[in-house]
Amino acid sequence: MGGIFPARVSQPLVIVVLGCGYVGAEFARLAKRAGHDVTGIVRSEASRDHLRAEGLKAEAFNIFTDDWAALPSRVDAVVYAASTGGGGPEAYALAYDIGVRRSLAWAKLVGAANFIFTSSTGVYRQDDGGVVDEISEVGGAPTADAILAGEQSVLTSGLARARVLRFGGLYGPGRHHLVDQLRRGENVIGGRVDHFINYLHRDDAASSILTAITGGPLGARVYNVGDGRPVTKAELAKWIAKRLGQAEPIFDATAPAGPRVAKGGRTQPNRIVAVGRIKAELEWFPQFTDVFQGLSQLF
Repeated sequence: MGGIFPARVSQPLVIVVLGCGYVGAEFARLAKRAGHDVTGIVRSEASRDHLRAEGLKAEAFNIFTDDWAALPSRVDAVVYAASTGGGGPEAYALAYDIGVRRSLAWAKLVGAANFIFTSSTGVYRQDDGGVVDEISEVGGAPTADAILAGEQSVLTSGLARARVLRFGGLYGPGRHHLVDQLRRGENVIGGRVDHFINYLHRDDAASSILTAITGGPLGARVYNVGDGRPVTKAELAKWIAKRLGQAEPIFDATAPAGPRVAKGGRTQPNRIVAVGRIKAELEWFPQFTDVFQGLSQLF
């Protein structure tokens, strides 16, 4: 059920996307094409107007201060795809712990049977190059623990389909740091480059959300979501440079690292994230089988 053009459904669902940003907006487009009634919730009027301009239903709403009565009174599925917008542990706790709990309370009031929380493979703590799956040890850092608090609220909510989707490293249109860096002629790659990165194209992230809403077993489930073919940063940088017709990059561990390597002050870890569960239980498969195929569509 991967891909970005699903068949239209016989029974359209009313879906609200709390946090209609990079992935949430693409999901809204996908779900609308599939025949669902989708409303995207964003923080600002400017973001609302941008979504409306492309034909999507959208509202500007603050989940912490505004009156939830302003949102649809009957909802089948809620997608929680909000982000921190930057900040440290306090911002994470607000977005992923408190925000999730408030959203779950509203979801129950409006009769939603499905709740999808877009989490992150960043909750894992392993850094030895080994394989992790949904039952591997998690937590230990303040930001990861805040995300896990939100996960736990979802998994114990009692909703018919309570899904936690742990996304790998997102990339896609408008989000491909290494391509932009090398295209600018900045060929010194800093930080750690021998670690595995588990990538996920934005469009595949969106399709996984729709599949999680409409398919699979009932109950509370956690799924890792990625293309299942991790690559090292060095390997990817060499491939990009070759595709751009440039000389091989220079790797210097002392040079400044990119945003994905130094996120929240933490070095990006080295691990392989297993994605077999979502394939087996939801029959979801990525459209882009690896980051090389995904990036080939972009430049």
